[in-house]
Amino acid sequence: MPESRPVERGPISESRVRDHLANERTLLAWQRTALTILGLGFVVDRFALGGAGSAAVGSWLGLGLVALGSAVSGIGAYRYVKTEREIDDGIYRSSTTIHLILTAAIVTGAIGLAVFLAVTPAR
Repeated sequence: MPESRPVERGPISESRVRDHLANERTLLAWQRTALTILGLGFVVDRFALGGAGSAAVGSWLGLGLVALGSAVSGIGAYRYVKTEREIDDGIYRSSTTIHLILTAAIVTGAIGLAVFLAVTPAR
């Protein structure tokens, strides 16, 4: 069962409010990115053309992009909650590892999409 956090009462400093608002904007950026990747995955999956082999590859690539978009959304939500708590506790630390892993996944997906587009004949 999740640990309940005490509700803070009293005035909140302006800088803390700005930090929380920036955290919310960051969450929205994660979600916009996730929706973009999901949309790209849908387009790749639905409009994969070519022979039977390239259509199957396009479908798998599209499904992979949809999965990546879902992961980006989940990671964004996780980072939002974690950062929210860290701001409240005054112990915020940036998470380089998760950003590097996500970047590697997006670069891998982009390379896969580029290869797919290179080997699939245009119609």
